[in-house]
Amino acid sequence: MNDSPTPERPEEQNPVIAGQHRAEIPAPDSTALIIPKRRLWPVFVVFGAILAVAGFFIVRALVATDPLRILVAIDLDGYWWEGSEPAAKLADELASQLTELGFDPVKGGDPKTLKVLESQKDPKSAAKKLGAGFVIEAHLTPEIVEHPIKEGYFEVRVAGPVTLTSLEKGTTSTSHVHGYAGAQKKDRALALLADSMASQALDAVIAQLIDHPSVREITEGSNVKLLARLDPARKFTESRRVQLAEAIESYAKKAKERETESGGKTLFWSHDAAEDMLVGAGDGGYFVKTADVTPFYSSQSRKLVRHEALETIEWRPLGSPARPTTDEAAPKPMWKGYHVYSYPSSQPDGDRVAFVEDLFGWAKTITIADKGGKTRRIRVDPEHRFVDPRLAPGGRYVAVYDRPEAGAAADLMVLDTNDGKEVFGIHTDNESLGGFTWLDDRRVAFVYVPDGSTDNRRVIAVVDVSRQPLSIEKPFTGKPGEELRNPSASPDGSKLVCVSSYAKPMVVVIDTSAWTRKDFDAAEWRPSWPVISRDGTKVAFETRVRRNTDIALLSLETGAITKLTDDFGDHATPRFSPDGTKVLFEVRYKDPVFPTKRWLSRIAERSVQ
Repeated sequence: MNDSPTPERPEEQNPVIAGQHRAEIPAPDSTALIIPKRRLWPVFVVFGAILAVAGFFIVRALVATDPLRILVAIDLDGYWWEGSEPAAKLADELASQLTELGFDPVKGGDPKTLKVLESQKDPKSAAKKLGAGFVIEAHLTPEIVEHPIKEGYFEVRVAGPVTLTSLEKGTTSTSHVHGYAGAQKKDRALALLADSMASQALDAVIAQLIDHPSVREITEGSNVKLLARLDPARKFTESRRVQLAEAIESYAKKAKERETESGGKTLFWSHDAAEDMLVGAGDGGYFVKTADVTPFYSSQSRKLVRHEALETIEWRPLGSPARPTTDEAAPKPMWKGYHVYSYPSSQPDGDRVAFVEDLFGWAKTITIADKGGKTRRIRVDPEHRFVDPRLAPGGRYVAVYDRPEAGAAADLMVLDTNDGKEVFGIHTDNESLGGFTWLDDRRVAFVYVPDGSTDNRRVIAVVDVSRQPLSIEKPFTGKPGEELRNPSASPDGSKLVCVSSYAKPMVVVIDTSAWTRKDFDAAEWRPSWPVISRDGTKVAFETRVRRNTDIALLSLETGAITKLTDDFGDHATPRFSPDGTKVLFEVRYKDPVFPTKRWLSRIAERSVQ
């Protein structure tokens, strides 16, 4: 006898077999026929719990957000769903980049999606309706500058915060973006701007996005499919983090090296990655032209590239380290624009700066700006190239080198800043202009060889541009074969200093009341670009006796010359502080992040007491 259990018959396991149907069993009239009455309440409790749990998951599924789904809501002359073409172009490019990294940006091809976007009161509400886990928002109002060019030219600029909001967690992070572009048509300029801003918007949010708890649940989870999907974003963000950290460390390391080399004697006022140009010094501070560059991790090349900010003209108080111009806490500049051509200059006794703007290669200007931010373009020309403008004391006149075309010899031109009219100009066939300077508020002095000169001697000529008819005086004549250059006057105009290459290098100081000279031997120093202190007792100049350029100091009382700097890098454009106790200058060295593309230039000072 087999004691093993008798297997169930197939019919008892399944009421339907091979198409045969068992007779239906009528439902009982009452559950009491199945379960005793005293046990009914646990059944209802169990059923209720099941329904509650099921309802919870159904509701959660209906309102749940997808952490990889993102709504791009950047207002650039309107939102993309409102018909703004620049915003649509920006959103499409940003969406493409997000898709490559594994995210699922909301796209506008579906009419239902557009209906939701158009019907909701704000982007966050629309994003919730669309199941997005995040929304990227920005309101970028374009500043449109129409430049005075015959063919027409529009420059558009934007700057503002970009926010990343998690709709599930309710958290928000903010970064700032800025950009500019130019074209002959406004729509084209906006389109170019939109292209450049997409990568910036991605850069502004990607680190916070990939590090958000909602996304980290995926990147630290075990779902192989989702891990593979976000692997490009993880690698992109890590590479970006490493390269940006290395760049910041490189700038800080180089800055520390330069500061250490001087033994603490040189004080640096520019930030570590600055490209600053010293314009001039005044009471309590100095004028500077900036050209800041931010390392930017490109989504296309997957390496650091340069993101260039608009250049600025600024007044900075001495003793305060400067911030990058893209820093939200940076002071408002006197002027900002695309490109300053050649060196600007400040008014010797005032608050104005003269400089040449390059209008995207279409024209050059002569522009005057003051500390209050008021600017005037007194001359715009599509052909001429203006170089190194210099304001007279009082600010009534500005002198400038004028090249009729690129590569041509420079003429000297003086303009009235009130109306931009030319009040004096000189052209020399022998191309002998050796520099110019202002003796006072109306007299300009310049070095040249007069046309038709029989002995080829250089003279220092003086013109009072306020008097008519104009008369060129020639109160000082150099020695035969002597090359005079780089003239610069003391603030009161009583002394004029220049360099000479007659027989041996010299610094020449001229008393402008008697037009007598005093020569200082500088054979060992190879001097250039001298400037004289306000009290007329000291001259600072650039010297290049080895590989690098340094700053040297000449005492007019003793004739002694000492090196003020002897550090790595080039030191240039010395300027005395008004009290004569300090010399400001630029310290230039190769950018450690972009060594083949850019030089750093930081404003520094040394005491001369």
